[in-house]
Amino acid sequence: VGMGGLFNRKCRDARPCVSIHCNASLRKTQNPHEKKFSVAKNTDLKSVNTYPTINIMIATKTRYDELPYTCNAMPYAQPDRLATLALLFGMTPPSVQTSRVLEIGCCDGSNIIPTAYAFPEADILGIDLSAQDIAKGQAQIQALGLKNITLKHQNLLEVDDRFGQFDYIIAHGIYSWMSPEVQEKILHICKHHLRANGIAYVSYNTKPGWNMRNTLRDMMRYHTAAITEETARTEQSKALLEFLSDATAKGEDRYSQFVSAELNEFKQLPESFVCQEFINEENHPLYFHEFIERAKTQGLAYLGDAFLHTMLTGDFSPPIAEALQQFKGDLIHQEQMMDYLRNRHFRHTLLCHQDMPLTRSLSPDVIRLFHIASSLEPVANTASPAEQQFENEMGSLSSDQPLIQAAIRYLAEQWPQSVTFSELVKQAQQAVKAANDAQDDVQDESTLADMLLKTYSMGLIELQSNPAQFVTTISEKPEASPLARLQVKRSPKVTNLRCEWFTIKNQVCLYLLPYLDGKRDHAALLALLNDLLKKGQITLNVKHQETGEQLTLSDNNKREILSQLLNDALQKLAQVALLIN
Repeated sequence: VGMGGLFNRKCRDARPCVSIHCNASLRKTQNPHEKKFSVAKNTDLKSVNTYPTINIMIATKTRYDELPYTCNAMPYAQPDRLATLALLFGMTPPSVQTSRVLEIGCCDGSNIIPTAYAFPEADILGIDLSAQDIAKGQAQIQALGLKNITLKHQNLLEVDDRFGQFDYIIAHGIYSWMSPEVQEKILHICKHHLRANGIAYVSYNTKPGWNMRNTLRDMMRYHTAAITEETARTEQSKALLEFLSDATAKGEDRYSQFVSAELNEFKQLPESFVCQEFINEENHPLYFHEFIERAKTQGLAYLGDAFLHTMLTGDFSPPIAEALQQFKGDLIHQEQMMDYLRNRHFRHTLLCHQDMPLTRSLSPDVIRLFHIASSLEPVANTASPAEQQFENEMGSLSSDQPLIQAAIRYLAEQWPQSVTFSELVKQAQQAVKAANDAQDDVQDESTLADMLLKTYSMGLIELQSNPAQFVTTISEKPEASPLARLQVKRSPKVTNLRCEWFTIKNQVCLYLLPYLDGKRDHAALLALLNDLLKKGQITLNVKHQETGEQLTLSDNNKREILSQLLNDALQKLAQVALLIN
């Protein structure tokens, strides 16, 4: 059983998300003796630093339950992410550990059940109009024995003063799909039920990206107008997408190429997404500045985006980034212009009360407030012996500074765990001293703080105000997340302790995960694997490491091979943050 390709990670929700990849060319300084540090593309923090300071949720309940929407955990819509951005911009956000959290349109609780598990002293409430989804989530909560979370089958127009105040309010994937009356109510809730230093998250479809998508939506609604059954309408819509994709795939004109690029994404999406996005009556994309004006009328202010790098000009060429500086005195205007240039179609907006003082000057010293995590890995065969390049799926950075190189290597060794800034400085300085046998060459830690802020602003590393609690070492009696153990009994799609969801593809891990309850030692788990083999549920193809010769599994080598298989599976599960202490 090969362990390669074990996990098929999904880094985006079914909703269209803004991409956070920033793979790009590297900048090199002209002076070969100058100390170098470069992040992929132009990273200019000054571009942000200088700003002054229901009656209906879906068409009907019946239709909503007929084709339920895809429910996922979303790390970018977690209280910790909101708190991290608030700290960056000078707020003192409520403690996440003891916070009161409301999610509007919570589906089956997939996003907030992991929150409730991670923070047992928090008080979590989710409301949704789908009785089917709420019942499903309530069953999970009961099975997990969670006492700090409640899911309610609730019309959000009925939310009143009895609900009280919340530290964090989340409304993901519902605003654009509501009537104007309900949209106003969502912002009303964010204002009147948000504590003084609280943060609200609202995501929505935006223009200009949705100008073209509205044309496709009009086409689908016209094509399926005579069909009343939801599943049939969805099937016809997907068939139309296929037809349009074939019709534009080989077109050389710009319109065909533009349409084809949009369609290639839609064809891979779940049926429920297609139905929600393109067929349902309500879908009202709007420009970013229009949303901010609506929020302002409710007494709310723009705090930032859940993806900080989208607020910056780092993914534009230097001439474009420089031209955008003419709007630096108006944060909303500048970000709207960037949306035009990016053809952005989805936003993750954070709001706070208008009287909340904010700072747009991001000082490297703020890094000391957070835990830091990074999946950046060293790249072999760099151009200069002194310069080291590091890459992950988001992009790359390079540096010839030993302290920075040592810090990034240490973060890679700890991944997916996070470390404090002080620990990172200590470990990096020790590595540099050990390599050079001298203390004079160790750079000041402010250099490291500056680098970390710049790489975070490009989406290459993570900052966490409340690091997730999991382990990457294998104990004698391994224990996996109770939530993942429950989920894997009905589906290979699980949520880890970093609030990320992905699909486990390897059958050995799928079989083992429910049994990792902290009560079975390695011998017991090995017996489970042996039983799996006897029943024919797994087949082992054993080859000689050097010659590639096919080997026969025998009583003499079976235990050794199964032991290796067990260790490999446990290591894989640990590396995706599924094991607890």
